[in-house]
Amino acid sequence: MKKERAAGPDGAFLTLGAASKQLGVDPDTLRRWADAGKIEVFTTPGGHRRFPRSAVEGMLPRPRARRALLTALGEPPDRVAAELRRRVRSDAAEMSEQDWHARLDERSIQWFRERGRRMGDLLLGYLDTARRAGRGQFVAQAEALGKEYGVEAAKRGLSIGEATQAFLFFRARFMAEIATVARRQALDATRTTELFEDADHALDGVIVALVEGHRATRQRRR
Repeated sequence: MKKERAAGPDGAFLTLGAASKQLGVDPDTLRRWADAGKIEVFTTPGGHRRFPRSAVEGMLPRPRARRALLTALGEPPDRVAAELRRRVRSDAAEMSEQDWHARLDERSIQWFRERGRRMGDLLLGYLDTARRAGRGQFVAQAEALGKEYGVEAAKRGLSIGEATQAFLFFRARFMAEIATVARRQALDATRTTELFEDADHALDGVIVALVEGHRATRQRRR
């Protein structure tokens, strides 16, 4: 909407050139926006357009909120990892009822158990790291562990479906623990969604690596 008004206090208004530069658009585009009422604009007694700084800044894209890291939320990874291990142990009976689980000896079960704990530590480290490089390292290590998991599952006679089922057992408990964190900290919908999306992204990479490791091992043994 165009209004007749004096320029006002210094800095409160921007010229057409300054406003278009700040928005990253051509001055003609900004004129059309002003004429269409898409941005507030005033005219000086001399007929020059002036744009309220607040209106221009309101059209700028807002930076994404800082990622909600676990430690910053009051949820140190070590504590979450301990709770995850308790959750897995409490649900272990469900896993032991599977036919493939009965085919594993105690040494094999312990091997998978230890890798599961390490996987949880890596994924929680990923969720507690802000720097892209650091997050990438955690994901790479988790995927390498997932591939190793797939290789060992194939060597121990588990089918790809059985190996995936074992990982999905872990995945469900991991995501349940993340949901508990979100509830405990009363995170809003946006931050809860970001936390779940981050965890899903990392877990997806791990299961792909697991499948690749299992498939490569089975092909070599044919």
